[in-house]
Amino acid sequence: MKAVRLESVGNISVRNVGIPEPGPDDLLVKVEACGICGTDRHLLHGEFPSTPPVTLGHEFCGIVVEAGSAVRDIAPGARITGDPNISCGRCPQCQAGRVNLCRNLRAIGIHRDGGFAEYVLVPRKQAFEIPLTLDPVHGAFCEPLACCLHGVDLSGIKAGSTVAILGGGVIGLLTVQLARLAGATTVILSTRQATKRRLAEEVGATATVDPSAGDVVEANAGTVGFV
Repeated sequence: MKAVRLESVGNISVRNVGIPEPGPDDLLVKVEACGICGTDRHLLHGEFPSTPPVTLGHEFCGIVVEAGSAVRDIAPGARITGDPNISCGRCPQCQAGRVNLCRNLRAIGIHRDGGFAEYVLVPRKQAFEIPLTLDPVHGAFCEPLACCLHGVDLSGIKAGSTVAILGGGVIGLLTVQLARLAGATTVILSTRQATKRRLAEEVGATATVDPSAGDVVEANAGTVGFV
């Protein structure tokens, strides 16, 4: 199969590699869609720890083509998306429920081969079945959307809230929509890119600002109740 490999810092190639074989607790997944994350750029430039050579891609969706001998609840033909972050479950952070701070964290597409390939191995515990009727591109959005949901949950947004979002990339635009769904009545997105400001207003932002154009607080004082 073809795979996009981070060979070393600053060096990415497309290579022919063998299709991986699933272990007892693995799923072999034929990749339908895989997103390019800002983390992938950091990996390329050596700004985030990884273990090259490795196939990149941690935002993916695909069809199960083979299930390991110990997997009983997901069968070939199912569509899944994956949580790329594999925690050990044993370290003090994991035992305290802070699995994102696992001392032995291993991530698909960062420390082990990921979704920039025709097939990817996904441990069963990291796989989540999604509808076959769902657009695979939307399936690949599950991982970044989960990150946004976590942020919205932590923020405590409720009906009537005023929310400011800094940055108009995918994460910012997803957060605009989630903030409105959470009940925020005023959602302001700040980005220098005019196309992103227009898109933000199309998906739910009540106002957008260009942070390089002046005093953002003064410009929006009446809108958000600044004093």
